[in-house]
Amino acid sequence: MRIGFPISPEGPGGVRTWVKIFSDYCIAKGDAVSYSISDPVDVFITLANLSSLSKLKEHKERGAKIIHRMDGIFFKYLYDDQNYIKKFNQEIRDSIEIADLVIYQSDFSKKITSFLFDGKDIPGVIIYNGADPNIFKQEGSILSRPDNKKIVLSIAYWGTPLMADYSIKNILAVASSLRERKDIEFWILGAAYPKTEKFIHEAALPNVTRYELRNPVKHENMPEYIRTADIILHIRPNEACSNLIIEALHVGKPVVGLDLGGTSEVLGDAGLTAQCVQSFETFPEVNVKDLTGKIEKTLQEYDHYKVKVKERAQLFLQEEMCGKYYEQINTLMNT
Repeated sequence: MRIGFPISPEGPGGVRTWVKIFSDYCIAKGDAVSYSISDPVDVFITLANLSSLSKLKEHKERGAKIIHRMDGIFFKYLYDDQNYIKKFNQEIRDSIEIADLVIYQSDFSKKITSFLFDGKDIPGVIIYNGADPNIFKQEGSILSRPDNKKIVLSIAYWGTPLMADYSIKNILAVASSLRERKDIEFWILGAAYPKTEKFIHEAALPNVTRYELRNPVKHENMPEYIRTADIILHIRPNEACSNLIIEALHVGKPVVGLDLGGTSEVLGDAGLTAQCVQSFETFPEVNVKDLTGKIEKTLQEYDHYKVKVKERAQLFLQEEMCGKYYEQINTLMNT
């Protein structure tokens, strides 16, 4: 069997990470893979708006089965130019309409897909993301860090400039509210933009002790960063199924996030989420006081959450995730 993907696995971002993980799994099963939109394949797995309708039709005409792996839609707040949003969302809708199967990353992902179809439920299968416990594990090297401080780490491929600005400003607001806590410091890492990094520099908060937004953190280095931290602060709103959260669970690090998207769905009772004003039109307003309180509560009950995250991690195993996708492919090919 030959399985196609619309994007190379090389580079930053959760989409490429997933393509790398699942294509490696398929190769190990003895299948061939392609990272070209044009190569003839038996099954083509498309993601986001990465495949044009005309190319998908070509695959269908050659007899290929189409799977759309659904993450999320393009929310209006991601770009100033709303024509981009309409175009991208239409491309996702076209891809779903032509697909033989839709696989959702979470229940939230399934719910927001209905927004593209005037509230109509689009049938599909929910398969959560997973991490490799042999890579994302508690044991291993850590980075240099102070022994007398608690490290709150925010690390991501920060997305569009507007998303990056929103995320970093909220992190800085939390850090500012905790500036009197001499035992807590914040690290902000990942790929963003010079303007976004400038916000951190201008804030000049004494408890933001490490930041670097000029270079993405390689996925293979993520376990070391997560192990070094005490808490992962996940600030991106309306994510379907965050790889970072799942990876932190496996490393055994508590997560504090926002009560939006699939975050609570993934965390369950293993982590705390802060109140937000839900919105898909504008960036959700974060209750910074509540978010600050959730960080402090997590530190107060740290041993409790350490146990919970280890238990929760077993629901998100990479091998099981790949197996479920592979099972869906084989079922599709035999119908």
